[in-house]
Amino acid sequence: MSLSLKNITSTLLLALVLTRCKDPFVSPYVSPPTGYLVVEAFITGNGPTRVTLSRTIPVSGNVKPPTETKARLQVEGDDNSAYTLDELGNGVYGVDALPLNPTVKYRLRIHTAGNKDYLSDYVPFRSTPAIDSINWTVDNSGVNIFANTHDPSNNTRYYQWQYVETWKYTSGEYSNGIFQKDKPFVVDRNPVDQIYYCWKNNISTSIILGSSIKLAQDVISRQLLTHVSNDGSQLSIKYSILVTQYALSEDAYNYLTLMQRNTETLGSIFDAQPSNIKGNVHGLSNPAEQVIGFISAGTVQRQRIFIDRSQLPRDWRYSFSCALPDTVVPLDSAKLWAFFGPGAPFVPVNMHFTNGLFDGWSANGAYCVDCRTQGGANTQPSFWQN
Repeated sequence: MSLSLKNITSTLLLALVLTRCKDPFVSPYVSPPTGYLVVEAFITGNGPTRVTLSRTIPVSGNVKPPTETKARLQVEGDDNSAYTLDELGNGVYGVDALPLNPTVKYRLRIHTAGNKDYLSDYVPFRSTPAIDSINWTVDNSGVNIFANTHDPSNNTRYYQWQYVETWKYTSGEYSNGIFQKDKPFVVDRNPVDQIYYCWKNNISTSIILGSSIKLAQDVISRQLLTHVSNDGSQLSIKYSILVTQYALSEDAYNYLTLMQRNTETLGSIFDAQPSNIKGNVHGLSNPAEQVIGFISAGTVQRQRIFIDRSQLPRDWRYSFSCALPDTVVPLDSAKLWAFFGPGAPFVPVNMHFTNGLFDGWSANGAYCVDCRTQGGANTQPSFWQN
């Protein structure tokens, strides 16, 4: 559709006015001093149920949202069943299994340490169809990972996905020695104490939604989950992603869609303000209090895949190497303690020899030698494929 000259001129003038406007926009939204309660939960009928409670912080805040601890939580069914959730720490509550009935509706009751009560609406139990496949493609910048699913009964229509990434990576050098501070001396490193190989996790933070409501069949094909860049360590050796799929009600889908739009376009004065996002959790102590969260219930489906470095193009760009040369530390107790003692910046690499005689240890900085300094752990996960 073409625009008239008048429309074009009006659009340019409006753009000029908005561009020249320097005064910051002050939102009418005012959070209470303690922040609004945020409830993240899916009442699960075929696996662990986890509920996370936290509080909102101002948009300009530079701290993590505070967690809500020492609360009492209970899952209730409209058949008068009730199940208590345990406090697991850091604002997380849960139980490993709930004997839920697919014909029963469920809700969540919360009593906080501040003596406030909250209750969600009853929600129907929804069974999630199986994930058909998790596949991936390679482009010039990395790997795109997709989910595929369908419901033969055409009853699901609304979906959400979350994932946990795990990948294996290395440090720059293999350490064959470990400092024994009670000696003090450097001895051969036991393989169980190796710090060359590590595994790191990353949990999805974006809201990933899909819907087949406009399609004749309830089919989701090539739903993009994430993009793994080829300049990071994720695919340097082996990468795994565990995908969890949820069936949503239309109300839950609409709520999460609004949340998704707010998080993706944060800062625009034309966006819906947080006070306009209505979930299904309500304050009983103060019915006017805003609560952020939408409770759903049902089964979930999971699928894990692995991607090996050998499956990727040869010109994959990532590699980790140590730019610093090794330093030789002589066999002197004071020197060894200074270089390798608690808080010292170096880690032993290899035995050093001069004219065939062992006279010290080559060493380098912990970032070059200890893979844990990059945020991972040196213990292989139980699910890992060798």
